[in-house]
Amino acid sequence: MGEFKVHRVRFFNYVPSGIRCVAYNNQSNRLAVSRTDGTVEIYNLSANYFQEKFFPGHESRATEALCWAEGQRLFSAGLNGEIMEYDLQALNIKYAMDAFGGPIWSMAASPSGSQLLVGCEDGSVKLFQITPDKIQFERNFDRQKSRILSLSWHPSGTHIAAGSIDYISVFDVKSGSAVHKMIVDRQYMGVSKRKCIVWGVAFLSDGTVISVDSAGKVQFWDSATGTLVKSHLIANADVQSIAVADQEDSFVVGTAEGTVFHFQLVPVTSNSNEKQWVRTKPFQHHTHDVRTVAHSPTALISGGTDTHLVIRPLMEKVEVKNYDAALRKITFPHRCLISCSKKRQLLLFQFAHHLELWRLGSTVATGTVEAMCLLAVSPDGNWLAASGTSAGVHVYNVKQLKLHCTVPAYNFPVTAMAIAPNTNNLVIAHSDQQIFEYSIPDKQYTDWSRTVQKQGFHHLWLQRDTPITHISFHPKRPMHILLHDAYMFCIIDKSLPLPNDKTLLYNPFPPTNESDVVRRRTAHAFKISKIYKPLLFMDLLDERTLVAVERPLDDIIAQLPPPIKKKKFGT
Repeated sequence: MGEFKVHRVRFFNYVPSGIRCVAYNNQSNRLAVSRTDGTVEIYNLSANYFQEKFFPGHESRATEALCWAEGQRLFSAGLNGEIMEYDLQALNIKYAMDAFGGPIWSMAASPSGSQLLVGCEDGSVKLFQITPDKIQFERNFDRQKSRILSLSWHPSGTHIAAGSIDYISVFDVKSGSAVHKMIVDRQYMGVSKRKCIVWGVAFLSDGTVISVDSAGKVQFWDSATGTLVKSHLIANADVQSIAVADQEDSFVVGTAEGTVFHFQLVPVTSNSNEKQWVRTKPFQHHTHDVRTVAHSPTALISGGTDTHLVIRPLMEKVEVKNYDAALRKITFPHRCLISCSKKRQLLLFQFAHHLELWRLGSTVATGTVEAMCLLAVSPDGNWLAASGTSAGVHVYNVKQLKLHCTVPAYNFPVTAMAIAPNTNNLVIAHSDQQIFEYSIPDKQYTDWSRTVQKQGFHHLWLQRDTPITHISFHPKRPMHILLHDAYMFCIIDKSLPLPNDKTLLYNPFPPTNESDVVRRRTAHAFKISKIYKPLLFMDLLDERTLVAVERPLDDIIAQLPPPIKKKKFGT
């Protein structure tokens, strides 16, 4: 790789916001995630969990509830009392409507997707009809004595369960009347608490209502009689969220201790038709409260105060045999937040609500109303490449102000791109770790790119689970492509052969006492360094100087609220 003088930057004080809600869309295999600052992100789980859409947040619209309805329509609600719908093409708020019930704590779409329920601070449950352009208020259900903190529809759409403080209500949707009120036990570890908050409810097809509460319990209720069937004490703190699989054979819950529990419906005996709910092994992938969970057909998804989005696959339903390779923990955005002025040696940091400009010191070491998410300008100023929220890339002639060409469509979204000096070759990285090189003047893929696609990348390169976020080039070495993700920096030397699956990808050089002939025979195109991480940005300032911006995870955790203190034996 050679030697470089490196500006090792750690003063980018970036702290992601905590995750408040997640909502899984089974039709599109996409996940909506809302954060405490009002930001909403859309992840494409079919595209290697890539964050393909992003809605900037605002302090006045912190989200408390998030759900999909009518297929691809996304709604949110929060403590400002408004229901909002998002325009997934233009990436803005389509409209906001006041529900006139005070702060909104919960929301749920009907099984058909045509109706929307919200639970409010004033104890009201409000039903809205979803029209093609907006939502329209239909009616109120019987008002309860305290705020409605959780909602769930029966799969038939005839009844709903509503969690409140100290009780659960079951409503008849047709009449809007409460048919049962189930009182929750305030007992917690043998001591009666002042109140018990029902943080989540789930209504099953057989009429069972599952509730999770602030007393650390998961409880099963018979909605027909309004009686408690079974209770599990699983935590010494709040159980804050629940999500059930579509097949209703498993569900997941998250606790304020950072633990995720998985429950499965299994036969009582090997030959029995009778089944019971059994708690499997707990998972501790979070350091703070797990505020929200989701259950996809192949994975358990969780998020909370520690800002991590954790996707833990159900191993019996995925092809990846290595557990660690299949687990995803997403912390940073899949877009580069840093820009560099090489000539003036300036760094521009992008935060949620402001920008910071830093000067580097010396060191002794077509169409598609679609919003554009990535831009790349050629060094000569003649070409502009633009990528939207889909996988397409359009190249414009800046001087003539018109479309020059469109790069052939690819199934996975673009994560980073850049235009090389002199050649005006556009290098594009996608979320499945594929890299393409496209000649803008010739309007076709380069010979090197065709060779890459014919031979294929090393299997370890394709198994990486973090997207490439930045691409640049060496000013004096036109055959070199520089790129990085959050955990590695790589130089691709196009003059050298590609590594095959039998080659050692991460250590291509033999010992130093080997002859130059052997060195040349075993060297390949990929030179990878994992010294700097988590790596948010790396680029060349000049031919011998690199700038690297890191954001250690310990620095983020140090600025988060403290987790719940656990009393240990003997302390």
